[in-house]
Amino acid sequence: MSLAKVKSSTVIGVNAHFIEVEVDVASGLPSFTIVGLPDTAVQ
Repeated sequence: MSLAKVKSSTVIGVNAHFIEVEVDVASGLPSFTIVGLPDTAVQ
């Protein structure tokens, strides 16, 4: 298991917000899961 954290940012309106993205690289079938509060455009 490999876990990586990346610091990034996003813009909501005219405000910038810092976010942290966590990635878990594991063996198995390729897939991804979005947790938290993603925007409806992601769905």
